[in-house]
Amino acid sequence: MIAIRNQLQKDFFTPQEERLLGLLYAWKAGKKRKNCILCAAVSTDRPYQASLVKFKKADKGDAYKQVAWWSFEDLLVVDGKDADKDNPEFDLQFDKVYKWIASNSGEKNNFMSCLYKLNRRYMHSRIKFINISSQILEECLRPPVEERTSEPVEVEDVEEIGVYEVLTPKEALDVEKIMEQFDQSISNSEAFAEKMSKDLHVLDEANIRSIIVSEKQVTELMELIDVSLVEVRSIEQTLQTYEELLQSVKEQMDHIHRSNYQLQAIDCNQQKLLEEVIFLVDKLDLTEEHQEALRTGDLSTPESLQACIAAVEALNNCMNVRLLPGHRKLQSVVEQLITFENLRQLFESRFIRHINNIFVLQGNDSSVSLMQQTGELIFPKHKFYHDELLPYNPLMAWLKSSNPVIFNDLSKVYTESIRKLYDKQIKEFFDLLKFKLTGIKDGMKFKIQESFEKLTASTSNLQKTFFRNSLYEHLESETDLTDRGILDKAKDDQDREWSTSSYCTEIIDQVLAELAPVCIAEEEFITKFFMLMEDTYSETPQLLGSKSDLTAVINQDSTERVRIYRSTPEQEDPGISNKRKMMNEIFSTLELDLRGFVNLCDKINPSNTLHLLVIMSQHALAAQDSDTPSFIKSTFGNSLVHVKRNFDKCISGLCKQIEEAKVPKKTKIGILPFVIGFEEFLTVAEAIFKNAERRGDLDKAYNKLIAAVFTSVKNVALMNLKIPPDVVIMENFHQIYCFLSEMKINSLEDRKKEAYQQYSEHLNLYVTKYLGQPLEKLNIFFDGVKTRIAQGVKADEISYQLVFSKQELRKVIEKYQGKEVKKALETLYKKVLKHLSEEGNLLQVVWCTMQGEFVRQYKQFEEMIARCYPGSGITMNFSIEDILQYFLDITKSN
Repeated sequence: MIAIRNQLQKDFFTPQEERLLGLLYAWKAGKKRKNCILCAAVSTDRPYQASLVKFKKADKGDAYKQVAWWSFEDLLVVDGKDADKDNPEFDLQFDKVYKWIASNSGEKNNFMSCLYKLNRRYMHSRIKFINISSQILEECLRPPVEERTSEPVEVEDVEEIGVYEVLTPKEALDVEKIMEQFDQSISNSEAFAEKMSKDLHVLDEANIRSIIVSEKQVTELMELIDVSLVEVRSIEQTLQTYEELLQSVKEQMDHIHRSNYQLQAIDCNQQKLLEEVIFLVDKLDLTEEHQEALRTGDLSTPESLQACIAAVEALNNCMNVRLLPGHRKLQSVVEQLITFENLRQLFESRFIRHINNIFVLQGNDSSVSLMQQTGELIFPKHKFYHDELLPYNPLMAWLKSSNPVIFNDLSKVYTESIRKLYDKQIKEFFDLLKFKLTGIKDGMKFKIQESFEKLTASTSNLQKTFFRNSLYEHLESETDLTDRGILDKAKDDQDREWSTSSYCTEIIDQVLAELAPVCIAEEEFITKFFMLMEDTYSETPQLLGSKSDLTAVINQDSTERVRIYRSTPEQEDPGISNKRKMMNEIFSTLELDLRGFVNLCDKINPSNTLHLLVIMSQHALAAQDSDTPSFIKSTFGNSLVHVKRNFDKCISGLCKQIEEAKVPKKTKIGILPFVIGFEEFLTVAEAIFKNAERRGDLDKAYNKLIAAVFTSVKNVALMNLKIPPDVVIMENFHQIYCFLSEMKINSLEDRKKEAYQQYSEHLNLYVTKYLGQPLEKLNIFFDGVKTRIAQGVKADEISYQLVFSKQELRKVIEKYQGKEVKKALETLYKKVLKHLSEEGNLLQVVWCTMQGEFVRQYKQFEEMIARCYPGSGITMNFSIEDILQYFLDITKSN
């Protein structure tokens, strides 16, 4: 125990300047027994601090480690469990109760005594001790002298009781020496013990005599001891007195220490209070100049406006100071905050009225636009309006942070006001545009609209409706004589302007070039003025996010494009940003007017659809490539979709007209009208798309149209009973093949090959059908010869067959003289001439093909004669040279 005590003192308490006063082996009650050591210690320096420390043995070696520490000041109750019986259990109550079991009751009582002494000396008996024997506590209060005087009594009592005492090492050594001296003579242990007892008695008797002899010395010694005891008691009383005096001094020093701490706290609090007062004065102070600017500052002059902006910034800084909850309980602070709020509300109402008036005045501006003065197609710019409002941008930012509801209401007022101005200007712009396109003023509005509708419906003639400007031809039949002069003049002007397609391109380019800067400037302005930088269009479902998206839309069908640009309201509303709402409301009619412009161009001349498709695609892609705001991208994108939809409708209408084409009433059909129309369409389209970057829609339209053309050519050929179907198909497919070869369109290469295949196939079918077998009986004769050879008869034995003898062959050959053959060929030529048309230009081709077929059959006959009738001298009545001369003579004669 002493070794462990010294180890703990050395390893733990000495480094911490503490002194170990008591320790106890114990373990916690109710758990598996895990031995630990509870130590009571006190600090060596003032103020003294007692503590309880729990140690347990480390996992390796004989070292100990600290596992718990409690301050003696936190100890409330010490419970010994039983005051009458020895019980190793006890409780220590801190913030909760800790139950312990000591290794034995004696160690527990000693530890309780140590705790009691610490309680009296350092805690002034504040800790409550219960269920502990009073003897244990009284022993703690006995003076040390009484304890020392009681020790002999206890020894005597122990001797009287006869408790066995272990021999000291010296006594054991003496006994061993005696045993060694009498080792040889000891034969009876009882006799030896009796002898030893007698010797001890003799020694005791000698000791008693010696004590009696020195009785006088003993008496003097006792008297000295008594005197010493008296002196010791006196010294103890003096020490007790000193201790009481020191205790009083200690209490006074503690009181002085606490007083000094309170003075320091007061000084610190005063310093903090001064800092808080300085903070409030600095942060909540608004100068008189700023207050005057907020109350009466003129918002219409630049100098006063800058003063108001500075005052608002100062007011905002004062109102946004971070105040602690205690600051707001100060009356001066409350009054200052109320003053700030009143100033804020006053200036806010003044600013709202002023900016609202500016919005209304801009929206109601009735000044004459530039395009009305000059008649030029120029859209008025709004830079003056924007420059007038931009100086108020700091105040709008302040209003947005201080009162978002009013800020949103102001944005609605601006949107509503400026929308009226844009609606008026857009209407004037497109009215002037319609006048430039049609030459008809507002008085003709309803008639021109009705005429356009009828014109759109009357598209029976493909060549006139799509490739020629038939607007005024139709209007002449629908308008009154009083309006005929206006129409004639407008038509003459349009004939001059539309003589080339460049005029349409210039108009479309000019329209888009005028509208784009206006929309971009307005979107940039509201983005800056209303702080909409975080709002983006890329999150909304109707808009194009990137150039790749736009390219995908350009190459898609109209149904797919509608699915991209159109979404249901349930899908659209949550994703619409504030900026998009404002732009859609400001330019609420722009997209509809653009669609009307597109429809007007289509009605004036359907070929304008191609111009619109090229130019609108270029502008939409240019907007995607640049940093253009999103609204114009969306507008151009949606307009492009509309143009593509019109283009698809136009192509679908052309395909329907081609599919519904009827047989011409003329004798010779020749090249069908829709084939000519298709060629003209390709010519116009290639000229328009000459410099276009993307032509995916055009290539798709080509394939749709040519598929319809191929199908309709075959259908029309089957409808006519006068002209052979092979002639109709042959002529028209030859025309298509020649045209495609000239145009060299990559997307139609497969169709060009298909056209040539159809032409060649039906040319051979026609030649085979009408040329047939000009030497029919010879064909029948040699067919029989071929049959016998196929049955196994040798070729040189055919002449021995009665039916195929030489005489029979000569009879058949005699029937085909040169004159009869030429006459038959002349009849055939007249029939071919009757079938073929001049525009098809295939007469010579067909006649040469027939000539080749005739020569082929002639050579086949000669080969069979040489094979089956060798050496017979049988020949035809005419030669190949004669045949070629027959064909040449017939061609020259016609």
